[in-house]
Amino acid sequence: MRLLSLLQTLVLSATLAMASQNIPVTRIACFRFKENVTAEQKGDRARAFLGLYAQHQDLILGMPRGGKPLNTPLNLTNVKRDSIWDTGFTVTFKSEEARLEFDKEPGHDKLKEETDPLLEQVFVYDYVEEENLGW
Repeated sequence: MRLLSLLQTLVLSATLAMASQNIPVTRIACFRFKENVTAEQKGDRARAFLGLYAQHQDLILGMPRGGKPLNTPLNLTNVKRDSIWDTGFTVTFKSEEARLEFDKEPGHDKLKEETDPLLEQVFVYDYVEEENLGW
């Protein structure tokens, strides 16, 4: 009886581990370029990021979506819109494993090396969807 219970526990653990590998991971990325970076350079960097994701569509659920920030009033108490960002996007990876594979891709490192000197600030936030926003 103990052996059966142990086997059931192992099978359940393995099933949960496999299922967690297939949970999509969403990435939010925002970029603030240095003041001397031209619009042409910003556009070039955006095309480079889109090109990299296009080469790895097997790892994502769809191409990145995003744009320039809106400048609309929020009308909320003690809330201000952060207007320092030049562009941002979201992309959803098929799984944490896919995200890790993308981040380890040599093309990703090359893109970062080419883009980092142009950037003042970067914001990257990866998450998995959770009920009640995780709380």
